[in-house]
Amino acid sequence: MPILQNSSVQILFGRGDISVRVACNKERNSGAIQFTKINPVPIGTELEMDKPLSLNEAPVTLGFNKVESLDVVINQLLKLRSIMTSEDEYVWTADGKILDKDKLLVNQSK
Repeated sequence: MPILQNSSVQILFGRGDISVRVACNKERNSGAIQFTKINPVPIGTELEMDKPLSLNEAPVTLGFNKVESLDVVINQLLKLRSIMTSEDEYVWTADGKILDKDKLLVNQSK
């Protein structure tokens, strides 16, 4: 499993105090997203990069060796965005699962 540290790291977004940077090697066959703490700025502010960070300088780095892996993370973020912005499309089950109402209704009618 390619999780490199045993400790749990959590990042709480929504205060404008997390910088999100991207990095890519010269061959463009692997890349990373790096998260660092900054002084709060309005969310979405384009920040100028003073200098590139090495992979070990950021407290949290997500590394990608395949575009397909990046697509999985993007799709999960888009799903979370949809869940957070739509009131009626998802339901929570008693065991804590989040289900799409349309899929739930289709499965119940079978």
